[in-house]
Amino acid sequence: MRKALFVLTGMKRIFDGRPLHAQLVVTYECNLTCEYCHEFTHGAPMVPYEVLRRRVDTLADLGASAFDLLGGEPLLHPDIVRLVRHTKQTRRGVNLVSIITNAFKLTPELIDGFNDAGLDCMQVSVDTVDPTPGLPKSLRSVVPRLRMLADRARFPVKIQTVLTEESWRQYAEFRTLLAPFDFEFGFSLLHDADGKIGVQGKRFAELLDRHELFPGMAFFRKNAAEMLVGDFSRPWKCTGGFKYLYVNADGRTQYCSQVPGGQHQVEDLTLEDLRRADTHKPCEAGCAMGCVRTISHALASPVSALGPTAEILGDFMRRRTPRAELPPAPRVEPPPASRSTGDVIPTTD
Repeated sequence: MRKALFVLTGMKRIFDGRPLHAQLVVTYECNLTCEYCHEFTHGAPMVPYEVLRRRVDTLADLGASAFDLLGGEPLLHPDIVRLVRHTKQTRRGVNLVSIITNAFKLTPELIDGFNDAGLDCMQVSVDTVDPTPGLPKSLRSVVPRLRMLADRARFPVKIQTVLTEESWRQYAEFRTLLAPFDFEFGFSLLHDADGKIGVQGKRFAELLDRHELFPGMAFFRKNAAEMLVGDFSRPWKCTGGFKYLYVNADGRTQYCSQVPGGQHQVEDLTLEDLRRADTHKPCEAGCAMGCVRTISHALASPVSALGPTAEILGDFMRRRTPRAELPPAPRVEPPPASRSTGDVIPTTD
């Protein structure tokens, strides 16, 4: 019933003047320093839980039903599980709550807490196979945490990398090493401090054809491929500040993480403020901000978005079975030793 109501809410957002998707920064503090990232400040404070709770309630009252909890690194916040639990209780539970993390701070206790709180999805950012200067989010560094997620998480896990020269060279190996995990994979486009695409070339666009991406990302695939070869001509209207809301650590709304448009204190935000943001923005050409573009394209072309929307909803409704809860694989007995030669076929006990 809850999931059916979530689907109906999403359909209403195509036609009404309320937001659908909200991203909420819980702290700008981060345990890593990635050379391409513009969204962290070492030494930044944690936003108090009660402040975050009020922001979530405001966003839910406005109509948002999909929430991403962000940083910095959100797992540094001591009340992150409590915040997930509260967010899941808004809108009578008719919502979707995700966390975007580098996973370095994951523990079994945190995973169990997220299971209990009802987390819907965790997106793990991993950029390279091995750590390099400026790119510390390496697969080899985070594999122990991925194993914990595979063993314990009841929520879907998505692995995402930012498309750079380094990640492009290693992407096939990256996917091969992650193949044993029951996770989904994708990549986002490198952007600069203004949100514009920061990497271009036909070789990057070819990755879009060779690899499957997150459910629903196929809708953005053609736009991304065009931008990667320098074609910014496809028209679209950004719904940042309207259907998509980004709330920074100071509690102010922005068009997205890189463009500080809007600038309303979230608790003072009105539906009229949202509707004023329903306009073309000068930063649209070359925008590489995947979240706001996906929401904008989907809501602007609901018929074209039916297939990707069905994929997203099917993914949302799927619950993982942790490996620790799967029945053991049946034991396959080795064949008997050959009587004619006396050879013995070794076992692998």
